[in-house]
Amino acid sequence: MSKREPAMLSAPSGCQVLIAEDDPAIRALLVTALRRRRVRSATAENGDEALRHLKKQNWLVLVLDLMMPEVTGWDVIAWLAVHPESKPNTVIVVSATDRALLQELDPSVVNAVIFKPFDPMQLSAYVKASCELAHDDRRRTRIVDAINH
Repeated sequence: MSKREPAMLSAPSGCQVLIAEDDPAIRALLVTALRRRRVRSATAENGDEALRHLKKQNWLVLVLDLMMPEVTGWDVIAWLAVHPESKPNTVIVVSATDRALLQELDPSVVNAVIFKPFDPMQLSAYVKASCELAHDDRRRTRIVDAINH
């Protein structure tokens, strides 16, 4: 490794984070917050694009908005339930939807729920911690009620 790559030394090895969010400002905010924690991420502007990413490669963490046009986050969760081999180790739902609706989330797919508005640095800390988990620790039962609510 050359001396020009010090920022990558503290990045989690092989951490693949996908952000599926239709709001460009929130997407950019999350990418920036993760970059500050030296976590690289890819983005999807909608559920259809997220599914294409999920079909193409494995991801350790998925940050998923529920309320996207056409193919929603709900649709992505339903697809992941049928295709567990494509499920990231951690799926974090980020949403402003009614809390009662979130009771319907599949706990075998979703690991955490973060309510909008949220603190991007707290969310990025959770994502980084999820990246550093052992790959066999799927954390299927952990549900986070709220950050900064």
